[in-house]
Amino acid sequence: MQLIDRYAYANRLRNIDPAQKTALAVLVIGLCLLLNRPAVGLVATAWMGGLTVVRAGVPWAVVGRVLLAEGLFLVLAVVGVALSFSTSPPPPPFRSFQVGALWIGGNPASFSLAGLLVSRALGCAAAMNFLALTTPLMDLVHLLRQLRMPPVLIDLICVMYRFVFILLERMQRMHTAQQSRLGYATRRAALRSSGLLASRLFVDAYQRSTRMQTALESRGYTGDLRVLPLNYRYDARLSVLGAAVGSSLLLVWGFS
Repeated sequence: MQLIDRYAYANRLRNIDPAQKTALAVLVIGLCLLLNRPAVGLVATAWMGGLTVVRAGVPWAVVGRVLLAEGLFLVLAVVGVALSFSTSPPPPPFRSFQVGALWIGGNPASFSLAGLLVSRALGCAAAMNFLALTTPLMDLVHLLRQLRMPPVLIDLICVMYRFVFILLERMQRMHTAQQSRLGYATRRAALRSSGLLASRLFVDAYQRSTRMQTALESRGYTGDLRVLPLNYRYDARLSVLGAAVGSSLLLVWGFS
């Protein structure tokens, strides 16, 4: 998350209107969900990855690493769709093999469905990556205020997002301190240290939230956290690219 947040503040599309970038991401996600073809998801992934690298200037290694992690997670998630597990041989047209007492099998229809799910989800993930790597949270908060989202929900989003980084830093310090005291030298010590780390992190999060609430109230907090937005600009080239992305996805759907 720290890597994503760093590039969200340091890319070529930083000062572009967040509504424009969000509209492009929503368009691609909607087309990936509506156009039920694997090729649509793959083309959407290529488009959004290319826009993130070429137009926004995010290094291709960062985009590839994020997509690879998401792709591996998606492949593991659809294993239950592609394969069936049973203690007896599955009937035709399933193709199966035996591992001990367990039979693992699948058919072309299940493999096709799994490929469709992975491609659609990867296209949606690439669109979300484009938005996350080019738009900081404060810009999205400004957009949510324009969309009239309740202030209490916006404040919860801001506080939770901030606490993620605080707790990650705190967890890294605790883990380093435990390692320096041989807290992970053996399996038993590692289990004990992990339990202590989780319990201490929970207590620390509760104490920090209490102190934050007290600090906000002492500064006149009335239920709405205000931030100053930037002077955003409209990018005509991004709109042209968005139209090209939508048209290409419709063409791929029509010819596939």
